[in-house]
Amino acid sequence: MKFRNRRIFIPSVISVICFVSLLSITLLTNPVENVSYALFFFALTGVLLLSLGHLLVTLRKGQVTPKTRSKIVIISALIVFSLMFRSAGSLSWIDLLVMVLLGFGLLFYSGRRTP
Repeated sequence: MKFRNRRIFIPSVISVICFVSLLSITLLTNPVENVSYALFFFALTGVLLLSLGHLLVTLRKGQVTPKTRSKIVIISALIVFSLMFRSAGSLSWIDLLVMVLLGFGLLFYSGRRTP
């Protein structure tokens, strides 16, 4: 049981740190005056999504396999990319449809290729 708590502890600490960092970036900075704030925001969002994915899979199944790890990375990247396009104002419904189709293709392919 102690080993499982360690598997839960590390992703939860990373998630809390990223959430607090995202909250501070959102409240204390203005991305219009400096674009690097937006870069930090999206990088922290990606790390937060990855750690939350690992945490949820660990709580549900007990361990993260290579197949689920690749699915977590693909889903997190698609969410971050869609947030980037949405914040830039260049995400139309056609672009969203293409991203969803690419995401399903990547998830299907990763499920077939990963042992």
